[in-house]
Amino acid sequence: MGAGSIYVPVGSQRHQWLQCVREEDFDALNSLDLQSRVSSSWRLRVRLIEHDECGDPLQGSGLLCLSSQVLVMTAAVWDAVRPVLEGQGVLARLQSDDGDFWMFVPDLCDALNEAGSSVARFSSGRVMYVSRYDFHPERLVDQTAFRIPQMPKGPLLCTQDVVDALSEESGVSFQRVWPTS
Repeated sequence: MGAGSIYVPVGSQRHQWLQCVREEDFDALNSLDLQSRVSSSWRLRVRLIEHDECGDPLQGSGLLCLSSQVLVMTAAVWDAVRPVLEGQGVLARLQSDDGDFWMFVPDLCDALNEAGSSVARFSSGRVMYVSRYDFHPERLVDQTAFRIPQMPKGPLLCTQDVVDALSEESGVSFQRVWPTS
């Protein structure tokens, strides 16, 4: 573990994905306290989307897209990635009639170097998005997956260790965001 390349997950247009069933599930997924919610007995309810908007079947995968701030996977995929994600966040079982799915919500890590990053802000000063990331490498030494406190509902960020552990799965790819070339 340690500072190296940092990636964000990108969902595939050709693979099955998950969708929140109820509006309150969607609201919870996008809440600031998602990690504390999934640490309790509450469970997010989701459904598997197996066909695209034209009715064509989507490809199956053990790694599914639900939101860029979390990793969603089957139990078999969790077993493969567990060694690099344990201690990095909270794992929660999802409620679904379509299968056995798990969601990993990473911890916050104050590693963003705002001075070296390109950050767009709302008029309130809150961070809207980061178009170019820069990190404090010394703060990433024990991190494999994390979110940044400047954007607690922003994308999950992960290291090469996570990308390597998930290299056999095709439902989500990973885009390198740091260092930039």
